[in-house]
Amino acid sequence: MTTTCFIRPYHPADRPAIRRICIATSWMGRPDDKHIPDDWLWAEYWTRYFTDREPQHTWIVQRCNDNEIVGYLTGIADVRRFGRFVPFLLPGIILRVIRKRLMRRQAFRTALMAFLRSFARGELELPPRVEKEYPATFHFNLLPDARRQGLGQRLFQTFRARMQSLGVPGIHAETLSSNRHVAAFLRNADFRLLDVRPINTFAHVEPEPMEMFTWVMSLQGNSVGTNVAAPKGQANTAATAPCNRSVENRIPIKPSQERLRCHQNPIK
Repeated sequence: MTTTCFIRPYHPADRPAIRRICIATSWMGRPDDKHIPDDWLWAEYWTRYFTDREPQHTWIVQRCNDNEIVGYLTGIADVRRFGRFVPFLLPGIILRVIRKRLMRRQAFRTALMAFLRSFARGELELPPRVEKEYPATFHFNLLPDARRQGLGQRLFQTFRARMQSLGVPGIHAETLSSNRHVAAFLRNADFRLLDVRPINTFAHVEPEPMEMFTWVMSLQGNSVGTNVAAPKGQANTAATAPCNRSVENRIPIKPSQERLRCHQNPIK
């Protein structure tokens, strides 16, 4: 059954829901303790900057019938800002490791060493030119009942239009070779594959060799607000909130006030 949803800008009360969905979709769209040894650390790394430092580039997918948040997109106009922010995460990460005694867990120690080896080998570094020519990037996650409805495409349309309006020259995304669904999404969105390199971060739990794909999209010469065609039979209403209120102008409100009428211009 198709779920009726709408897309709106992020406000601070959404932060716990974003972290919850980040954990619930942590490995190929599902939770996975084998690959992600600590949920809190995963959510902290992948959401903290975006919700706390650049929330204007985060959008929420909300279900109409119960106002449940079922997805999100977090974005950044210049990925170098995230790199400069990572050191600010370290005190909280270290405190988490100490309090939860994570180093006593074999799985955590193995995952940490694998990450450090990948970092030392440069496997996690972006290819040359990407930060300058394609500085923007994004992450989006949808819960299972919000998938296959064009919502990911519409989230990306909204993000891309914002980056174009800011004069950002390009967008990049990175995916693991095993994540074929996201690779297909990026191809359909007109990204091109720029770089492929081996990555061993998950070699301790993945029997097959893995590669990191870097995808890029130039925004130079594209008109602001250019839309990817909506799926057949669906209207392109990505940037339309309920009650005919523009998502760009909608004022952040408290969750208790979020009971909006969703019969006008929903996304289905």
